[in-house]
Amino acid sequence: MTETKSNLETKKDMKLWNFNFISLLAINTLTFMAFYLVFPLLAKYTSNLGASLSTAGIIVGLFSFTALLIGPFGGILTDRTSKKYVMIIGTFINGIATLGYGLSPNITFIIFFRIIHGASFSITSATSIAWATDFIPKNKMGEGIGYLGISQIIATAFGPEIGIEASNRFGMSKTFIVSAVLIIIAAVCMNFLPNKNQISIKNTVDKKHAIHLKDIIAFKILPLSLIGGLFFMGNGLATSFLVLLGEERKINGIGMYFTVNALFLIFTRPMSGKLYDKKGLSTVMYPALLFSITEALLIAHASALWMILLAAIFKAFGQGTAQPALQAECFHKLGSQKKGLASSTFFIGANLGQGLGPLLGGTIASSLGYVWLFNFSALALLCGIFAYAIYNKKTCSSYF
Repeated sequence: MTETKSNLETKKDMKLWNFNFISLLAINTLTFMAFYLVFPLLAKYTSNLGASLSTAGIIVGLFSFTALLIGPFGGILTDRTSKKYVMIIGTFINGIATLGYGLSPNITFIIFFRIIHGASFSITSATSIAWATDFIPKNKMGEGIGYLGISQIIATAFGPEIGIEASNRFGMSKTFIVSAVLIIIAAVCMNFLPNKNQISIKNTVDKKHAIHLKDIIAFKILPLSLIGGLFFMGNGLATSFLVLLGEERKINGIGMYFTVNALFLIFTRPMSGKLYDKKGLSTVMYPALLFSITEALLIAHASALWMILLAAIFKAFGQGTAQPALQAECFHKLGSQKKGLASSTFFIGANLGQGLGPLLGGTIASSLGYVWLFNFSALALLCGIFAYAIYNKKTCSSYF
């Protein structure tokens, strides 16, 4: 089924900074801010309830692995139902799960709410981008997705610090409750946004009763998802082991890595989107992979803070530019009727990389040290260059 003529004209004439896009951007920022308020607290919170450090780590990791299993089904919900109401219900469940952390009397309840949170968050993460593309002009898809990422960047830069300070002053349980309230407010605000560009799904639903593997995973864009997963694996390694590396090498102030990276991401995300819209994916991907390789090597051999901060800048020009371009390419490849499938398939690589990175990294770091841990990351990204070159040659993949 094709879009109606009026919808096509609307998309053609639409400005990027329209009311609906701005509203969704603000709601996303509120949601991610609430998420990152409690992100650094869960391991300590579970430890306070009696869990060992290893158990706390497993509980925290449940989020990514649950997202990996459930996330692909979010594409079916998004494409066969209403993006708006999938987002509202999913976000509301996110809020209930977060509230559950704060009210949990023991570890069993924490595990239950962690699984629920991972499942609902994986669906809303995929659906939010698919829904946002309804309000983005087709010729500015990369730029629009780049700006969407800024909401998460702002939350990453300020949310954890605010959350830690709030927990120190008011307690972790109250911080979880405040976060839950903010998420539920975001769900209520979503109700005021329209579905005006939602493609009619009546006939599609009538024709598609059975669910097949191709409805869960878009194999056409799976290579792009897995290549994108290499960036997320590097991100997981840095997030998990950078502080420990700093302690071992006596590099003070290593936490500035995250702040510097967030500041540069504010500029690189929209810039990469514009470059993708004008020049195509390859113009973004090859430099991004090289930047990320450089980042990993800088961290591997860092002996001073300036090398760590330089690595943060390279990361902003690596993962920060590749992610919105890859997402936009996935949407272009599958078309407007499969936005949910495109988004959920992209996040397969993201969740796989984010989950497996720390798992493999712990084994490598304990056996060979942090130098080889980040050398391994650089080698994986180098393989990514060859993998993308092969994919590009076979598909001649350019939307333009």
